[in-house]
Amino acid sequence: MLRKLSWLMAICAAMAPAQSVISARSGVVHYIEGDVTLDGQTLRTKFGQFSEVKNGQVLAAAEGRTEVLLTPGVFLRLAENSSFRMVSNSLSDTRIAVLSGSALIEVAELLPNNAITVEFEDTTIAMPKRGLFRIDADAALFRVYDGEARLNPGANEVKVKKNREVDLDAAKLATREFDSKTTDQFYRWGARRASYISAANITAARTASRSGSYSAMGFRGSGFGRSFGSWSWNPWFGMYTYLPASGISMSPFGGMPFYSPGSIISLYIPQSRPMNPMSMPIPSGGMSGAGPMRGGGPGSFGGGGMGVGMRGGGGVGAFGGGGGRPSTGAVGAARGGNARGN
Repeated sequence: MLRKLSWLMAICAAMAPAQSVISARSGVVHYIEGDVTLDGQTLRTKFGQFSEVKNGQVLAAAEGRTEVLLTPGVFLRLAENSSFRMVSNSLSDTRIAVLSGSALIEVAELLPNNAITVEFEDTTIAMPKRGLFRIDADAALFRVYDGEARLNPGANEVKVKKNREVDLDAAKLATREFDSKTTDQFYRWGARRASYISAANITAARTASRSGSYSAMGFRGSGFGRSFGSWSWNPWFGMYTYLPASGISMSPFGGMPFYSPGSIISLYIPQSRPMNPMSMPIPSGGMSGAGPMRGGGPGSFGGGGMGVGMRGGGGVGAFGGGGGRPSTGAVGAARGGNARGN
């Protein structure tokens, strides 16, 4: 059994570095559930294959939700009955126009020379740094849960900081405070998606640290010898995750880290001593942290433990899920359970 497991892990490790960069442009449709269309054509889920939203195309979620990868480290998520048009998919000037419904933009990290701009009717919204933002088109409302945004950049720009919102239909744009602790099903779904992708980062970062794509100067995710963060394929989880060039980036949802290949080497899992996260012994009742065989039991990461592994259930903290398929890894709810809910 151990021999077969070692063989499988070797194959997966070989697969990951080869698929670290997925696109030189924004707009990869990373995840869909329910009825989602691209220019009126229904999208279907197929393992390891992803559609791309090109300039001028419209992605719409009717009775469904979807997640799109923009520049490395930036995620766009659409609620039911929502849509956006891709204005520019260039990494240096990514622009989307929100047409209807609700959209969450999670900026875990914005790389140098990358830019994210959102358009809504006559308003232009620049997101120059890490943060969490939401647009509700039907209510013409823009909110900043974390970070800072700039509306209509220029001489008359309006800066919107954490826990502030703006009525985009007002004659004069002005900020006001809102209660960021009051959330809805769409927000909580976005947080769960962020937790799954953060969990997938651990094994992807560990694989990259062993692959030769990491040096003292950082992760060469761009493929051109320079150290920038990158999207990285995790075959165990069946999804892409984000790998920073160095250090640790935190999701603006809170408590969800993205480790670089260098930082994962010294990842500390609360035990009697620091341990290599890919070679820790597995207690019979599961464990928090990472292990090659089983998902997490109750542990220091939260209700379900982190439990990054090849088999079994466990969730991530309070977002815990059910058991997943053997190739799913620990985040059972990401594929084996119901991804939607409260």
